[in-house]
Amino acid sequence: MPRPPKSTSFDYIIVGAGAAGCLLANRLTEDPRNTVLLIEAGGGDANLIHLVPKGFYFTLTNPKYSKTFATVQFPDGHVEHLPRGRVIGGSTTINGMVWNRGWANSYDAWEKAGNAGWNWQRFLDAFRKMERHELGPSATRGGAGAVDIEIAGPREATCDALIASFAQSGVPFEEDMNGSGGERTSYVASNTRKGTRMSAARAYLRPARRRKNLTVVTHTEAERLVLDGTRVTGVSCRRKDSSLVTYTARREVLVTGGAFDSPLLLERSGIGNPEILAKAGVKCRVTSPKVGENFKEHRGILLQYRLAGVKGYNTEASSTPRYLWSGFKYLLTRRGMVAHGGYALSAIYKSDPASEYPDTQCFFTPISTSDVNPMTGRMVVDKFPGAKYVALPMYPTSQGSLHITGPGLDSVPRLEPNFLSTEEDRRMLVKTLRKAREITATAPFAKYVVEELQPGPQIAEDDEIIQYGINHGNAGAHGLGTCAMGPDEDDVVDASLRVRGTQGLRVIDASVFRDQPSGNNNAPTMALAWIAADIILAERR
Repeated sequence: MPRPPKSTSFDYIIVGAGAAGCLLANRLTEDPRNTVLLIEAGGGDANLIHLVPKGFYFTLTNPKYSKTFATVQFPDGHVEHLPRGRVIGGSTTINGMVWNRGWANSYDAWEKAGNAGWNWQRFLDAFRKMERHELGPSATRGGAGAVDIEIAGPREATCDALIASFAQSGVPFEEDMNGSGGERTSYVASNTRKGTRMSAARAYLRPARRRKNLTVVTHTEAERLVLDGTRVTGVSCRRKDSSLVTYTARREVLVTGGAFDSPLLLERSGIGNPEILAKAGVKCRVTSPKVGENFKEHRGILLQYRLAGVKGYNTEASSTPRYLWSGFKYLLTRRGMVAHGGYALSAIYKSDPASEYPDTQCFFTPISTSDVNPMTGRMVVDKFPGAKYVALPMYPTSQGSLHITGPGLDSVPRLEPNFLSTEEDRRMLVKTLRKAREITATAPFAKYVVEELQPGPQIAEDDEIIQYGINHGNAGAHGLGTCAMGPDEDDVVDASLRVRGTQGLRVIDASVFRDQPSGNNNAPTMALAWIAADIILAERR
């Protein structure tokens, strides 16, 4: 058990030591006047597995480091479990580390929707201040920040073949995935330093923990916010041993629990839709009808291929001795398959030629896992050469929801993702799969393809593709929107990230994003926190 802090009163309380929480803790404690408490429900990140990029295969669903949220049943009766980090560093400690930031069109759309100041230029400024990119600084990259960015390498023959096939399809190769907003394919950019994971905790929290004005408590979960009328004055928490503790915030509570935990904390505290709160046995303190609504997540399709005539990564990971040998080479070189996250290649392109901007994101790696170990439930790397190609429509319009079902932490929330519930999403999924098949059927990659293992050529008609996507599709682990920012009185937070109807409370994480950025959530969430810190520090002055 962590030693309890000497004080229970702080200027700022940050709830959640993830992408946003770690960065905020660092920036707010740069001012020695500010005392800050950072609360984390999980434990520490000292295990060396967290430094190894491919280590997330062993931590992503490990209950020691993550919490999974079960969905309602899908039409075919199955239930999906969506994991989120529950450890210092949050999901940045257990994710695939893809540093796809997105581009101007999606960020500028937030300002056009009435969120003053939330635009591409502001995010770009934050990205450049955060990054230390191996390609060096430029108009679109940072060169002296705390987050190291590296490009997956060395180049690999299967990936290069797909890059050439993309080029034949009109999608050019770019060295820097984040260097433009056009169609492009690139080796994946990851937040790594010399082939080791650069989580938000390693980049921002670790150097800040030396400061006397920062206190970090782990194995301590926020159960509810303490309100005096509509002013939030603190946080009531439950420790690992089930004991209770209440911390007081003299200035503000900053909720950074992510798109899953943040709306649930608000609802347990009586901030939400009165009808939903009443059903859960919680007294409504502040009416905020959109809390837990607008859940948006990518839903695409994973294609797997059996290949021949090319090596790929299967030979490096298809048995324990081979994986150990790959690990040994990684320890010597910090390069190769183990040195980047889940995928080696990324592409952003149009599946619908009529789209104004690129509408699809894909991730590719020359490894396949078409079988499952019946004893462990883990994917088994194939003995033959293979590849995975995940294709995701970038801008889902389907909206789900996440709500409490009872007043306490032990109540299981109800998560309804509503994947592919709009005609637009269904239309785009069909186009996305057809475009992916078109690209992989293009030379030179096509000459290596023996067969499509998943979903398989039998999934061909529009209705078959849609039903497959609903019941067997691939979720991107990019959930957001459940405390969305907006200009209307019923939007959860305003342009300063304050929760409407309250005082002393902000939400600062991916739950405030209105829509998916044209990339992944990893980098945008950290940039959001950087901007939020600017806002808070300016008000402090």
